[in-house]
Amino acid sequence: MKTKGLLLSGAFILLTLTINAQIKFGIKEGLNLSTQSELGMLWDNNDIKTGFTLGATIDYRFHSVISLQTELNYKTEGSAYEVKETSGKKGININYDYYNIPLLLKARLNEQLGLSETWLVSFYGGPYYSYLNKSESEIEVNGITTVTDIEDDANESDYGMIFGGEVSKVFSKGELFFDLRYEMGLNDISVIDKDLRNKVIGIGIGYRF
Repeated sequence: MKTKGLLLSGAFILLTLTINAQIKFGIKEGLNLSTQSELGMLWDNNDIKTGFTLGATIDYRFHSVISLQTELNYKTEGSAYEVKETSGKKGININYDYYNIPLLLKARLNEQLGLSETWLVSFYGGPYYSYLNKSESEIEVNGITTVTDIEDDANESDYGMIFGGEVSKVFSKGELFFDLRYEMGLNDISVIDKDLRNKVIGIGIGYRF
């Protein structure tokens, strides 16, 4: 009887949360500033590689302050650096393109910060999983670029943690949001150099309906 009562109580709480929840769908795009470095390093002193993110979001607001957000993104990441040789400089770009799914726990703190209802300020964190679409290297020497497929040298999967914040402007029919996040890769991305991890700063803009 006690077990049955606990199950009924849990189902009632879940149903109550679902009824009172707000689900917000959105689209986003963004700029990625990425590098690849060893585990424990926030960044590397390579050149910064610029990429992009395109995606869709679902923000499940089951509480007045707390929500759960997931996304489906297409992201371009990697690293960039130069090598000095006797014939001149050799520029190298390592490109990794991923399908990316994060799961983020968010806290909306506009009331705590004394803001009006037309503004939302959120902080969030959580894990992500990425599946590799393609990887290649671009080597430029004396103005000539050579592109090489390096998928055999790359791991198909990447995972890690995301930490960030968001500011949203609320309108009658939706929200315009600006997003800043740091993505810290925890899985080795190369089968050759197992010390390399993805490290990305993402700057995004989007709209929720």
